[in-house]
Amino acid sequence: MIFVQVMAIAYAVIGALLLYLLAATRRSVGFKIFIVVLVSGLYVGTYLGLKQYQGWPVSEDLPQRFRLHWAMIIEPDKAQQSLGSIYLWIQPSMPGGKLIDEPRAYHLPYGREVAEKVQSALRHIDQGQVVEGQLSRSQLDAQAQQNAARNNVEVKLDTANAATQTQEAGLQFTALPRHTLPPKGE
Repeated sequence: MIFVQVMAIAYAVIGALLLYLLAATRRSVGFKIFIVVLVSGLYVGTYLGLKQYQGWPVSEDLPQRFRLHWAMIIEPDKAQQSLGSIYLWIQPSMPGGKLIDEPRAYHLPYGREVAEKVQSALRHIDQGQVVEGQLSRSQLDAQAQQNAARNNVEVKLDTANAATQTQEAGLQFTALPRHTLPPKGE
């Protein structure tokens, strides 16, 4: 949190210096307005870009393999016009189960089948089991198609519905067997 405050103060100082320098220069008014808008846009862009460091869940693609630590399901509510969401607290892992990165919060659009799979995985976690998640090959192909569609202006794709449909088909959870420790003294 302190990092964000320091960044805000740094941008305020840069903005003040910029206004001082623009007042002292003999450039055109259009150039001065452009510089002010540019610096303001960079300020907003940096703030939005730093959301991932502030603890907000990201809507990025899930890793192919991950360990599920916890999840929260918010079902759609017509009265409040909420579409619903699924939040996952996951940690990327290798095929052998070795964790390779720090945990991160992810946001998925609500889908009934995905919510049922996540609810089942939460039951396993409540029983003390370790749960691993995996995206099937069809899910990875769908994510690649979505990324290609985002980069191609001519393709019109409803990414929210497509993401929900492909995640329903490709997201799988597996409870890993419990590790038994050897007896003490041996």
